[in-house]
Amino acid sequence: MTSNLEFPRFKQEINLTQYAASLGYEIDRRKSTRQSIAMRKGNEDKIIISRQNGNWVYFSVYDDNDNGTIIDFAKNRTNKSLFEIGRELQVWIGGNINLPEPTRYVSDVQEKQPDPRRIRRLFNYCSPAYDHEYLNSRGITAETLTSPRFSRRVFQDRFRNAVFPHFKGKQICGLELKGKNADFFVRGSEKTLWRSNTRRNDDTLIISETPIDALSYQILHSLDNAFYAATSGGFSPQLAGCLSKLFDNITRIKKVILITDNDGGGDTLTTKLTEIINQSKFSGTIDRCSPDTRGLDWNDVLKKQLGL
Repeated sequence: MTSNLEFPRFKQEINLTQYAASLGYEIDRRKSTRQSIAMRKGNEDKIIISRQNGNWVYFSVYDDNDNGTIIDFAKNRTNKSLFEIGRELQVWIGGNINLPEPTRYVSDVQEKQPDPRRIRRLFNYCSPAYDHEYLNSRGITAETLTSPRFSRRVFQDRFRNAVFPHFKGKQICGLELKGKNADFFVRGSEKTLWRSNTRRNDDTLIISETPIDALSYQILHSLDNAFYAATSGGFSPQLAGCLSKLFDNITRIKKVILITDNDGGGDTLTTKLTEIINQSKFSGTIDRCSPDTRGLDWNDVLKKQLGL
């Protein structure tokens, strides 16, 4: 019944940001890059759209099972059959539709391709951030950046952006930039986990959403036997694999503290992280420690305490 419908073409040729916009989704430009487009539908849903192997793909930040191509996107948001979805998308291929306003979608998305040689080359031009103007404005001073826990875990590029390196094994694989005008991964990055330094007597792992939240939490709580890992964004299948490897390689951990934001995204990420950890070899305790006030993250708490 669906044999005459061009499903492979739908996945590659229909701009998923256009289609999502037609269903009421809006671009979150602060959270979007040339390779990854964040779109929201009010408070109902948030999706991340990218390109892989020529196909437009997405995943929902709020539901692990909600991901795939435009076919899955339509199926999970309508009561239509596969045949009905195919007929609708065939019209999109034909161009006989009223497209949303151009400001509501992007014309194209660069396909993500890890480029470890490029990342290594760019990292060679970075220097340790022992004192950093942007991080200072967020309450993070040289004392923290030069401490044994974080020394040489935060760098800066030639534009004075803060650089948080991600590693795959012992090889640099990703560069996460933060600054006044920067909030993205460098092109060619492969995202894993940002991690602090570890010590032999560490028995606690603290998982944050961002490296800046990890630094902030340590400033606020001054923990001696805890090291940090940051997911640098929402959940993804790659994140699950990174965490599983982390727990396989570090067996001395007795406690995990999830310092996620006190909001809907933090609630969802906490649930997902807990599920991943429970499926690993970890046998200790899992706690959540989020800010008391709804809507805040730990850097918000630090800045408020410092009057910034």
